[in-house]
Amino acid sequence: MYSLTKELARHAAATRYEDIPASVTAVQKQSLADALACMTAATTLGEGTGVFTDYALAQCSLGNCTLLGSEKKTTAALAALANGALIHALDYEDSHEKALVHPNSVSTCALLALAEEEEKPVSGRQLLTALVIASDLTCRLDLSIREDLLKYGWNMPPVHGGMGAVFGGGNLLGLTPGEIEDALALQMSQSVSPGQASLSAGSVVRTVRDGFAAQAAVQSLQLAKRGISARFDGALEGKLGYFHAFARDNYDPERVTADLGKVFESEEISFKPWPSCRATHTAIEGISALFEREKLTAEDIEEVHYVMQEVGRMVFEPKEAKYRPQAAGIAKFSLPFITGALVCDGEISLKTFEAGRLSDPAVLAVADRVTYAVDESLTKAENKKTVITVKTREKSYTVTADHPLGCRENPLSEEALKKKFTDCFEKSCKGCSGEKAERIFSLIMHLEELEDIRTLTALL
Repeated sequence: MYSLTKELARHAAATRYEDIPASVTAVQKQSLADALACMTAATTLGEGTGVFTDYALAQCSLGNCTLLGSEKKTTAALAALANGALIHALDYEDSHEKALVHPNSVSTCALLALAEEEEKPVSGRQLLTALVIASDLTCRLDLSIREDLLKYGWNMPPVHGGMGAVFGGGNLLGLTPGEIEDALALQMSQSVSPGQASLSAGSVVRTVRDGFAAQAAVQSLQLAKRGISARFDGALEGKLGYFHAFARDNYDPERVTADLGKVFESEEISFKPWPSCRATHTAIEGISALFEREKLTAEDIEEVHYVMQEVGRMVFEPKEAKYRPQAAGIAKFSLPFITGALVCDGEISLKTFEAGRLSDPAVLAVADRVTYAVDESLTKAENKKTVITVKTREKSYTVTADHPLGCRENPLSEEALKKKFTDCFEKSCKGCSGEKAERIFSLIMHLEELEDIRTLTALL
Protein backbone atom coordinates (compact mmCIF):
# COMPACT_ATOMS: atom_id res chain seq x y z
CA MET A 1 0.00 0.00 0.00
CA TYR A 2 1.40 3.40 -1.02
CA SER A 3 2.42 5.79 1.74
CA LEU A 4 3.52 9.39 1.19
CA THR A 5 5.41 9.30 4.48
CA LYS A 6 7.37 6.21 3.42
CA GLU A 7 8.19 7.75 0.04
CA LEU A 8 9.70 10.82 1.64
CA ALA A 9 11.64 8.72 4.16
CA ARG A 10 13.05 6.52 1.36
CA HIS A 11 13.98 9.60 -0.65
CA ALA A 12 15.72 11.22 2.32
CA ALA A 13 17.70 8.08 3.14
CA ALA A 14 18.78 7.43 -0.46
CA THR A 15 19.79 10.92 -1.66
CA ARG A 16 23.51 11.48 -2.18
CA TYR A 17 25.59 14.58 -2.87
CA GLU A 18 26.07 13.46 -6.47
CA ASP A 19 22.29 13.48 -6.98
CA ILE A 20 22.04 17.22 -6.35
CA PRO A 21 22.73 19.76 -9.13
CA ALA A 22 25.60 22.18 -8.51
CA SER A 23 23.21 25.13 -8.85
CA VAL A 24 21.25 23.83 -5.85
CA THR A 25 24.29 23.31 -3.62
CA ALA A 26 25.51 26.79 -4.58
CA VAL A 27 22.31 28.33 -3.22
CA GLN A 28 22.49 26.09 -0.16
CA LYS A 29 25.95 27.39 0.70
CA GLN A 30 24.60 30.93 0.50
CA SER A 31 21.74 29.89 2.79
CA LEU A 32 24.16 28.46 5.35
CA ALA A 33 26.22 31.65 5.31
CA ASP A 34 23.09 33.77 5.64
CA ALA A 35 21.75 31.70 8.55
CA LEU A 36 25.03 31.85 10.47
CA ALA A 37 25.19 35.61 9.90
CA CYS A 38 21.68 36.14 11.26
CA MET A 39 22.34 33.99 14.31
CA THR A 40 25.64 35.71 15.03
CA ALA A 41 24.14 39.21 14.91
CA ALA A 42 21.34 38.04 17.19
CA THR A 43 23.85 37.18 19.95
CA THR A 44 23.90 40.92 20.69
CA LEU A 45 20.67 42.17 19.11
CA GLY A 46 18.20 39.31 19.65
CA GLU A 47 15.61 39.99 22.34
CA GLY A 48 15.49 37.26 25.00
CA THR A 49 17.96 34.93 23.26
CA GLY A 50 20.65 35.03 25.94
CA VAL A 51 18.40 33.15 28.35
CA PHE A 52 18.54 30.12 26.08
CA THR A 53 22.35 30.13 25.97
CA ASP A 54 22.48 30.44 29.76
CA TYR A 55 19.96 27.63 30.11
CA ALA A 56 21.96 25.35 27.81
CA LEU A 57 25.14 25.92 29.79
CA ALA A 58 23.38 25.45 33.12
CA GLN A 59 21.97 22.11 31.97
CA CYS A 60 25.13 20.70 30.49
CA SER A 61 28.55 22.09 29.59
CA LEU A 62 30.17 18.72 28.82
CA GLY A 63 29.28 18.42 25.13
CA ASN A 64 31.33 19.46 22.11
CA CYS A 65 28.76 21.49 20.18
CA THR A 66 29.12 25.19 19.42
CA LEU A 67 27.02 27.84 21.15
CA LEU A 68 27.12 31.00 19.09
CA GLY A 69 26.60 33.10 22.21
CA SER A 70 29.39 31.55 24.26
CA GLU A 71 32.95 30.25 24.14
CA LYS A 72 31.77 27.12 25.96
CA LYS A 73 30.32 23.95 24.42
CA THR A 74 27.22 21.87 25.12
CA THR A 75 25.25 18.90 23.80
CA ALA A 76 23.68 18.76 20.34
CA ALA A 77 20.11 19.09 21.63
CA LEU A 78 20.90 22.10 23.81
CA ALA A 79 23.03 23.74 21.09
CA ALA A 80 20.11 23.34 18.69
CA LEU A 81 17.79 24.96 21.22
CA ALA A 82 20.05 27.93 21.98
CA ASN A 83 21.24 28.55 18.42
CA GLY A 84 17.71 27.97 17.15
CA ALA A 85 16.49 30.74 19.44
CA LEU A 86 18.85 33.09 17.56
CA ILE A 87 17.96 32.26 13.96
CA HIS A 88 14.61 34.11 13.72
CA ALA A 89 15.29 36.69 16.42
CA LEU A 90 16.03 39.43 13.87
CA ASP A 91 13.61 38.15 11.19
CA TYR A 92 16.51 38.43 8.76
CA GLU A 93 16.98 34.83 7.57
CA ASP A 94 16.09 33.40 4.17
CA SER A 95 12.60 32.55 2.95
CA HIS A 96 10.84 31.08 -0.08
CA GLU A 97 8.79 33.13 -2.51
CA LYS A 98 5.80 30.78 -2.69
CA ALA A 99 6.03 28.68 0.46
CA LEU A 100 5.27 30.47 3.73
CA VAL A 101 8.37 29.15 5.47
CA HIS A 102 11.96 29.91 6.38
CA PRO A 103 13.41 26.80 4.74
CA ASN A 104 16.74 26.66 6.59
CA SER A 105 16.01 28.11 10.02
CA VAL A 106 15.38 24.91 11.96
CA SER A 107 17.56 22.61 9.89
CA THR A 108 20.73 24.73 10.01
CA CYS A 109 20.71 24.76 13.81
CA ALA A 110 19.76 21.10 14.16
CA LEU A 111 22.08 19.65 11.52
CA LEU A 112 25.16 21.63 12.52
CA ALA A 113 24.72 20.41 16.09
CA LEU A 114 24.26 16.81 14.98
CA ALA A 115 27.32 17.03 12.74
CA GLU A 116 29.49 18.34 15.57
CA GLU A 117 28.36 15.61 17.98
CA GLU A 118 29.01 12.73 15.58
CA GLU A 119 32.07 10.67 16.53
CA LYS A 120 33.19 10.27 12.92
CA PRO A 121 33.92 13.52 11.04
CA VAL A 122 31.02 14.82 8.95
CA SER A 123 32.22 16.28 5.65
CA GLY A 124 31.00 19.44 4.00
CA ARG A 125 29.39 17.35 1.27
CA GLN A 126 27.44 15.32 3.82
CA LEU A 127 26.21 18.46 5.53
CA LEU A 128 25.24 20.10 2.23
CA THR A 129 23.29 17.02 1.18
CA ALA A 130 21.37 16.94 4.45
CA LEU A 131 20.65 20.67 4.33
CA VAL A 132 19.33 20.46 0.75
CA ILE A 133 17.00 17.58 1.66
CA ALA A 134 15.73 19.46 4.70
CA SER A 135 15.19 22.72 2.83
CA ASP A 136 13.50 21.06 -0.15
CA LEU A 137 11.07 19.00 1.93
CA THR A 138 10.29 21.89 4.27
CA CYS A 139 9.16 23.88 1.23
CA ARG A 140 7.31 20.97 -0.39
CA LEU A 141 5.30 20.24 2.75
CA ASP A 142 4.23 23.86 2.97
CA LEU A 143 3.48 24.20 -0.75
CA SER A 144 1.12 21.24 -0.56
CA ILE A 145 -1.16 23.13 1.86
CA ARG A 146 -3.82 25.08 -0.03
CA GLU A 147 -4.26 27.83 2.56
CA ASP A 148 -2.40 29.72 5.25
CA LEU A 149 -2.90 27.69 8.43
CA LEU A 150 -2.39 30.76 10.59
CA LYS A 151 -6.15 31.26 10.18
CA TYR A 152 -6.60 28.12 12.31
CA GLY A 153 -4.10 29.27 14.92
CA TRP A 154 -0.95 27.53 13.64
CA ASN A 155 2.28 29.32 12.78
CA MET A 156 3.69 26.73 10.40
CA PRO A 157 7.32 27.68 9.61
CA PRO A 158 8.85 25.89 12.63
CA VAL A 159 6.49 22.92 12.26
CA HIS A 160 7.42 22.32 8.62
CA GLY A 161 11.02 23.24 9.37
CA GLY A 162 11.18 20.62 12.12
CA MET A 163 9.90 17.92 9.77
CA GLY A 164 12.39 18.96 7.11
CA ALA A 165 15.20 18.82 9.67
CA VAL A 166 14.23 15.24 10.56
CA PHE A 167 14.41 14.13 6.92
CA GLY A 168 17.73 15.90 6.38
CA GLY A 169 19.11 14.75 9.72
CA GLY A 170 18.14 11.16 8.95
CA ASN A 171 20.34 11.34 5.86
CA LEU A 172 23.20 12.92 7.84
CA LEU A 173 23.13 10.17 10.47
CA GLY A 174 22.73 7.38 7.91
CA LEU A 175 19.37 6.26 9.28
CA THR A 176 17.20 3.72 7.45
CA PRO A 177 13.84 4.86 6.03
CA GLY A 178 12.11 3.16 8.95
CA GLU A 179 14.28 4.95 11.49
CA ILE A 180 13.50 8.26 9.79
CA GLU A 181 9.81 7.45 10.23
CA ASP A 182 10.50 6.81 13.91
CA ALA A 183 12.19 10.20 14.20
CA LEU A 184 9.34 11.92 12.34
CA ALA A 185 6.78 10.48 14.75
CA LEU A 186 8.82 11.68 17.71
CA GLN A 187 9.24 15.15 16.17
CA MET A 188 5.52 15.44 15.48
CA SER A 189 4.82 14.50 19.09
CA GLN A 190 6.78 17.53 20.31
CA SER A 191 6.31 20.24 17.69
CA VAL A 192 3.61 22.89 17.61
CA SER A 193 3.79 26.64 17.13
CA PRO A 194 0.71 28.58 18.29
CA GLY A 195 -0.15 31.57 16.14
CA GLN A 196 -1.26 33.56 19.18
CA ALA A 197 2.42 34.26 19.88
CA SER A 198 2.46 36.62 16.92
CA LEU A 199 -0.29 38.72 18.49
CA SER A 200 1.26 38.90 21.95
CA ALA A 201 3.48 41.95 22.40
CA GLY A 202 4.95 40.72 25.69
CA SER A 203 5.99 37.30 24.39
CA VAL A 204 9.34 36.40 22.78
CA VAL A 205 8.01 33.02 21.59
CA ARG A 206 7.49 34.19 18.02
CA THR A 207 11.15 35.16 17.69
CA VAL A 208 12.74 32.19 19.51
CA ARG A 209 10.29 29.52 18.28
CA ASP A 210 12.72 27.67 15.97
CA GLY A 211 14.87 26.64 18.91
CA PHE A 212 12.16 24.33 20.19
CA ALA A 213 11.69 22.70 16.78
CA ALA A 214 15.46 22.29 16.31
CA GLN A 215 15.89 20.72 19.74
CA ALA A 216 12.99 18.34 19.11
CA ALA A 217 14.49 17.31 15.75
CA VAL A 218 17.87 16.52 17.30
CA GLN A 219 16.37 14.55 20.18
CA SER A 220 14.04 12.67 17.85
CA LEU A 221 16.83 11.69 15.48
CA GLN A 222 19.15 10.60 18.28
CA LEU A 223 16.41 8.51 19.89
CA ALA A 224 15.56 6.93 16.54
CA LYS A 225 19.22 6.07 16.03
CA ARG A 226 19.13 4.27 19.37
CA GLY A 227 16.36 2.02 18.08
CA ILE A 228 13.15 3.36 19.59
CA SER A 229 10.04 2.05 17.82
CA ALA A 230 7.90 5.14 17.36
CA ARG A 231 6.72 5.30 13.75
CA PHE A 232 3.09 6.00 12.94
CA ASP A 233 1.11 4.39 10.14
CA GLY A 234 0.96 7.27 7.66
CA ALA A 235 2.32 9.99 9.94
CA LEU A 236 1.64 12.63 7.31
CA GLU A 237 -1.33 11.33 5.34
CA GLY A 238 -3.05 9.01 7.83
CA LYS A 239 -6.65 9.39 8.99
CA LEU A 240 -5.51 11.30 12.08
CA GLY A 241 -2.12 12.31 10.72
CA TYR A 242 -0.47 15.66 10.15
CA PHE A 243 -2.45 16.79 7.09
CA HIS A 244 -5.72 16.05 8.84
CA ALA A 245 -4.77 17.59 12.18
CA PHE A 246 -3.21 20.81 10.89
CA ALA A 247 -4.52 21.33 7.35
CA ARG A 248 -7.97 19.78 7.81
CA ASP A 249 -7.23 17.58 4.78
CA ASN A 250 -7.04 20.64 2.51
CA TYR A 251 -3.81 19.69 0.77
CA ASP A 252 -2.40 18.35 -2.50
CA PRO A 253 -0.21 15.26 -1.93
CA GLU A 254 1.14 15.40 -5.48
CA ARG A 255 2.60 18.81 -4.74
CA VAL A 256 4.84 17.14 -2.15
CA THR A 257 6.29 14.53 -4.49
CA ALA A 258 6.16 16.09 -7.98
CA ASP A 259 9.64 15.73 -9.55
CA LEU A 260 11.05 14.72 -6.17
CA GLY A 261 14.81 14.38 -6.50
CA LYS A 262 14.81 16.22 -9.83
CA VAL A 263 13.49 19.66 -8.93
CA PHE A 264 14.69 21.17 -5.64
CA GLU A 265 12.56 23.89 -4.09
CA SER A 266 15.63 24.85 -2.08
CA GLU A 267 16.93 26.49 -5.24
CA GLU A 268 14.08 29.02 -5.03
CA ILE A 269 15.35 30.59 -1.82
CA SER A 270 15.03 34.33 -1.25
CA PHE A 271 17.53 36.29 0.82
CA LYS A 272 16.41 39.26 2.87
CA PRO A 273 17.92 42.67 2.28
CA TRP A 274 15.87 44.05 5.20
CA PRO A 275 15.40 42.57 8.73
CA SER A 276 11.62 42.28 8.71
CA CYS A 277 8.85 39.89 7.72
CA ARG A 278 9.22 38.93 4.06
CA ALA A 279 5.57 39.91 3.51
CA THR A 280 6.65 43.54 4.00
CA HIS A 281 9.45 43.51 1.44
CA THR A 282 7.50 44.17 -1.75
CA ALA A 283 6.02 47.17 0.03
CA ILE A 284 9.44 48.40 1.15
CA GLU A 285 10.83 48.13 -2.37
CA GLY A 286 7.77 49.67 -4.01
CA ILE A 287 7.57 52.61 -1.60
CA SER A 288 11.32 53.24 -1.82
CA ALA A 289 11.26 53.37 -5.62
CA LEU A 290 8.15 55.55 -5.74
CA PHE A 291 9.37 58.10 -3.21
CA GLU A 292 12.76 58.37 -4.87
CA ARG A 293 11.24 58.77 -8.34
CA GLU A 294 8.61 61.32 -7.37
CA LYS A 295 10.71 63.06 -4.69
CA LEU A 296 7.98 62.54 -2.08
CA THR A 297 8.37 63.17 1.65
CA ALA A 298 6.45 62.20 4.78
CA GLU A 299 4.71 65.58 4.75
CA ASP A 300 3.23 64.86 1.29
CA ILE A 301 1.33 61.75 2.39
CA GLU A 302 -2.40 61.73 2.97
CA GLU A 303 -2.78 57.95 2.70
CA VAL A 304 -0.77 54.84 1.82
CA HIS A 305 -3.09 51.99 0.82
CA TYR A 306 -1.95 48.40 0.33
CA VAL A 307 -3.81 45.57 -1.41
CA MET A 308 -2.32 42.18 -0.56
CA GLN A 309 -2.94 38.46 -0.52
CA GLU A 310 -4.42 36.85 2.63
CA VAL A 311 -0.98 36.71 4.26
CA GLY A 312 -1.15 40.50 4.47
CA ARG A 313 -3.52 40.29 7.43
CA MET A 314 -0.67 39.31 9.73
CA VAL A 315 1.25 42.53 8.99
CA PHE A 316 -1.82 44.68 9.81
CA GLU A 317 -3.84 42.80 12.41
CA PRO A 318 -4.69 43.16 15.21
CA LYS A 319 -4.71 46.92 14.77
CA GLU A 320 -3.81 47.79 18.35
CA ALA A 321 -0.61 45.71 18.10
CA LYS A 322 0.45 46.54 14.56
CA TYR A 323 -0.18 50.29 14.56
CA ARG A 324 1.50 50.73 17.94
CA PRO A 325 4.04 47.87 18.22
CA GLN A 326 5.47 47.54 21.73
CA ALA A 327 8.33 45.18 20.85
CA ALA A 328 10.78 44.75 17.98
CA GLY A 329 9.40 41.30 17.21
CA ILE A 330 5.97 42.81 16.54
CA ALA A 331 7.32 45.87 14.70
CA LYS A 332 9.16 43.62 12.24
CA PHE A 333 5.87 42.39 10.88
CA SER A 334 3.94 45.61 11.20
CA LEU A 335 3.60 47.21 7.77
CA PRO A 336 2.16 50.45 9.19
CA PHE A 337 5.23 50.90 11.41
CA ILE A 338 7.66 49.85 8.66
CA THR A 339 6.03 52.26 6.20
CA GLY A 340 6.39 55.09 8.70
CA ALA A 341 10.02 54.28 9.44
CA LEU A 342 10.88 53.94 5.76
CA VAL A 343 9.24 57.21 4.78
CA CYS A 344 10.80 59.12 7.69
CA ASP A 345 14.28 57.59 7.64
CA GLY A 346 14.68 56.63 4.00
CA GLU A 347 15.74 53.08 4.90
CA ILE A 348 14.95 49.94 6.88
CA SER A 349 17.84 48.48 8.85
CA LEU A 350 18.61 46.80 12.15
CA LYS A 351 18.55 50.26 13.76
CA THR A 352 14.91 50.70 12.69
CA PHE A 353 13.76 48.32 15.42
CA GLU A 354 15.75 49.62 18.35
CA ALA A 355 13.60 50.27 21.41
CA GLY A 356 13.57 54.06 21.16
CA ARG A 357 12.41 54.01 17.56
CA LEU A 358 9.15 52.19 18.26
CA SER A 359 7.53 55.27 19.81
CA ASP A 360 8.87 57.89 17.37
CA PRO A 361 5.94 60.35 16.87
CA ALA A 362 6.84 61.08 13.24
CA VAL A 363 6.92 57.37 12.36
CA LEU A 364 3.62 56.69 14.11
CA ALA A 365 1.97 59.69 12.43
CA VAL A 366 2.71 58.16 9.02
CA ALA A 367 1.63 54.72 10.27
CA ASP A 368 -1.78 56.16 11.12
CA ARG A 369 -2.24 57.08 7.46
CA VAL A 370 -1.69 53.49 6.29
CA THR A 371 -4.71 51.40 5.22
CA TYR A 372 -5.09 47.99 3.57
CA ALA A 373 -7.39 45.51 1.88
CA VAL A 374 -7.11 41.79 1.15
CA ASP A 375 -7.55 40.60 -2.45
CA GLU A 376 -9.35 37.26 -2.08
CA SER A 377 -8.55 36.34 -5.70
CA LEU A 378 -4.80 36.09 -5.02
CA THR A 379 -3.55 32.55 -4.38
CA LYS A 380 -1.12 31.41 -1.72
CA ALA A 381 1.58 31.29 -4.41
CA GLU A 382 0.99 35.04 -5.00
CA ASN A 383 1.63 35.91 -1.36
CA LYS A 384 4.27 38.54 -2.23
CA LYS A 385 2.16 40.53 -4.70
CA THR A 386 1.39 44.00 -3.36
CA VAL A 387 -0.49 46.90 -4.96
CA ILE A 388 0.49 50.22 -3.40
CA THR A 389 -1.46 53.48 -3.76
CA VAL A 390 0.00 56.66 -2.31
CA LYS A 391 -2.31 59.67 -2.12
CA THR A 392 -0.94 63.19 -1.76
CA ARG A 393 -2.73 66.54 -1.81
CA GLU A 394 -2.09 66.92 -5.53
CA LYS A 395 -1.97 63.43 -6.96
CA SER A 396 -2.44 59.68 -6.50
CA TYR A 397 0.27 57.16 -7.44
CA THR A 398 -0.19 53.39 -7.85
CA VAL A 399 2.55 50.79 -8.23
CA THR A 400 2.45 46.98 -8.23
CA ALA A 401 5.31 44.83 -6.97
CA ASP A 402 5.56 41.05 -6.80
CA HIS A 403 9.25 40.11 -6.95
CA PRO A 404 10.98 41.77 -4.00
CA LEU A 405 14.73 42.22 -3.89
CA GLY A 406 16.45 39.01 -2.85
CA CYS A 407 14.31 36.55 -4.83
CA ARG A 408 15.50 34.55 -7.82
CA GLU A 409 13.90 36.99 -10.29
CA ASN A 410 15.45 39.97 -8.50
CA PRO A 411 18.48 38.54 -6.70
CA LEU A 412 20.90 40.04 -4.24
CA SER A 413 24.41 39.99 -5.65
CA GLU A 414 27.04 37.79 -4.01
CA GLU A 415 28.77 41.03 -3.03
CA ALA A 416 25.61 42.19 -1.22
CA LEU A 417 25.21 38.82 0.51
CA LYS A 418 28.84 38.93 1.61
CA LYS A 419 28.41 42.46 2.97
CA LYS A 420 25.34 41.37 4.94
CA PHE A 421 27.40 38.45 6.27
CA THR A 422 30.33 40.58 7.41
CA ASP A 423 28.06 43.30 8.85
CA CYS A 424 26.23 40.70 10.93
CA PHE A 425 29.43 39.02 12.11
CA GLU A 426 30.78 42.36 13.30
CA LYS A 427 27.89 42.38 15.79
CA SER A 428 28.88 39.03 17.32
CA CYS A 429 29.04 39.00 21.11
CA LYS A 430 32.38 37.17 20.73
CA GLY A 431 33.76 39.85 18.45
CA CYS A 432 34.72 39.10 14.86
CA SER A 433 37.09 41.06 12.63
CA GLY A 434 36.32 41.63 8.98
CA GLU A 435 39.26 39.40 8.08
CA LYS A 436 37.93 36.51 10.17
CA ALA A 437 34.41 36.96 8.77
CA GLU A 438 35.80 36.80 5.24
CA ARG A 439 37.67 33.59 6.11
CA ILE A 440 34.47 32.00 7.45
CA PHE A 441 32.53 33.12 4.38
CA SER A 442 35.17 31.64 2.07
CA LEU A 443 35.09 28.31 3.92
CA ILE A 444 31.33 28.13 3.48
CA MET A 445 31.54 28.97 -0.22
CA HIS A 446 33.96 26.01 -0.57
CA LEU A 447 32.13 23.75 1.89
CA GLU A 448 32.23 20.74 -0.42
CA GLU A 449 36.01 20.65 0.05
CA LEU A 450 35.90 20.29 3.85
CA GLU A 451 36.63 16.85 5.25
CA ASP A 452 35.37 17.76 8.72
CA ILE A 453 32.65 20.34 9.36
CA ARG A 454 34.32 21.14 12.67
CA THR A 455 36.94 23.06 10.70
CA LEU A 456 34.18 25.59 10.13
CA THR A 457 32.44 25.48 13.49
CA ALA A 458 35.76 25.98 15.31
CA LEU A 459 35.78 29.52 13.89
CA LEU A 460 32.28 30.37 15.09
